[in-house]
Parts: sequence; C-alpha cells; structure tokens
Amino acid sequence: MIYHWQKQDKHPQKLVNFLSQQGFSKTQLKQLKFHQGQLYVNHHRRYFGYQLHYGDEVVVLLPQEEGSDKIAAIAGPLAILYEDDNYLLVNKPAGLASLPVMNITSATLANYVKYYLQISKASNDAIHLVSRLDRDTSGVITFAKNAYAHSLLAAEFRTPDVVKEYDAIVQGNFTSRELTGQICAPIGVNAHNHNLRCVSPIGKYALTKYQVIQQYADFAWVRVNLITGRTHQIRVHFAHIGHPLLGDQAYGGSMQLIQRQALHCRQFSFFNRISNQQLSVKADLPNDLQKLLQNRK
Repeated sequence: MIYHWQKQDKHPQKLVNFLSQQGFSKTQLKQLKFHQGQLYVNHHRRYFGYQLHYGDEVVVLLPQEEGSDKIAAIAGPLAILYEDDNYLLVNKPAGLASLPVMNITSATLANYVKYYLQISKASNDAIHLVSRLDRDTSGVITFAKNAYAHSLLAAEFRTPDVVKEYDAIVQGNFTSRELTGQICAPIGVNAHNHNLRCVSPIGKYALTKYQVIQQYADFAWVRVNLITGRTHQIRVHFAHIGHPLLGDQAYGGSMQLIQRQALHCRQFSFFNRISNQQLSVKADLPNDLQKLLQNRK
C-alpha cells in the first residue's frame, strides 16, 4: 500500500515525528525501518531523521505483510457491505465464528475473508479483525487490510467517532420510565466459568445505552448503543437488569422462540482518517429476527 501527505504547517519537523502524527505506532515505524518499507519526500528516498518543511510531499510504501499460516484460505459466502483499499465491512451471519479457535476445525469468517483477499489480489492476505462478534451474533463486522489502517481505527474506538449500534430482542416488559435508559455496571470474568462474564465490583467500566423500539406481550425490541466494548457486554448488561436476550441460554435467556441470542449489529460508523470522511455501514435485520418480530404482532 502507498500513502501520501503534504506537510501543512510551517514548523520544521523530523520525518519520524511527522509519521507519528499520521498515526504510525512505534511498532509500525520499526516495520518501516527494518522490513523494506520505503519513505520518499518530494520523490527522493529519505530516512526518519530527514527534516521536513512546509509543502513537502511525503510518500510511504508499506512493507509487505505475511498472512498467518494458522488461518487457511477457504472459499465461502461473503456478504460485503463496504470495501475500499483499506477496509472491508461484512455482514456476518449467526452461527459463524469470527476467527478460528483452538481444536475447532470448522470454517470461520476469517477463512472466507482470507480467500477473498487472495482472489481479489489485495495487497496482502493478512487478517486484521477490528471488531469481533460472538458466533451467534449477526451483523456488521470490520476488517482492515493492513496494520496501519487497523491501528488508525483501533485508536478511534476510544473516541465518539466510532458508533456501534445493535438490535436486541430481550425478555420481559419495560415500564414507561424505562423506554430509554443506560446501564452502567462493571464487567469481569465469571469466576465459575472463564468463558462467561458477569457484573462485578472489580470488573472493567462498561456503559450501554438503549431505547425500546417496540414492546411486545412478553419481550421487547431494543436499539442498543455500545459505548464501551467489553466481552459479552450487551448480553451481560441486559441479564443484569432482568431482561436477558431471547435465546441466550448462557445468561438466562429463554430458548423457546429462537435458538440463538437475539442480537444483531445493525450499524457501524467511524471516521476514516485515510479518506478523511465519515463512514456509516448498516446491515438489515436477518430473517430469523424479522420472523420472530412479525409472528408476535
């Protein structure tokens, strides 16, 4: 990949400091220096100590990345919602894991993405998963196409520029005072099962905002804005307030109406620093959740 900038301020500056301002981490700077990355200023090869001046044109050629042998390229269905030279956003179906895990050989979304990157002749086939979804959660999931694009977006997760919005179907009834609210409760590892999480006084800060879209007789359709991104956060928080997700047996949800947690990432928005524009991608509610809502009207 090739990136280019023009120095806009009039203060002289070392090239390495300029690149740090553009979002290159210390690790990526080392990759540029020691793994055949190339730096040019005004069409001349330069090095980190070079002094930049106003109007200088800077070009960076990223070193080639090698994909992990632990993720095989496997052909499979891929519902692409958005793609450019740096990012690939996909609509993940429920029942498909995001990444391979130890001792499980079934294909995952990452396997399909690696195959797609290879046949589309992308600059590399390395997998950079920016936002993971649980196996049984559907919706928007984001891959970066190189380590630089990954680090830029990962840094945004601590800012309001990233919006993660979900649709959840939860048990029970909300009162008129509860139709809009927030759940602020720390989340930690469940001492009895390390694969699960729980609200814990020694857990990490977690904040979830929600709005009830429609109340049904025995459950509610809720729009959720994930402010922090703790593991199983939505599932844990709604179970904590007495409204576990339908189908989420691990956290007390009923399995009578649906056999997977009724959770869907409907929208992912972020500021693309590379193209300098706000990007918002949506995924329609999947058929199983649509049928669940329609059948209960």
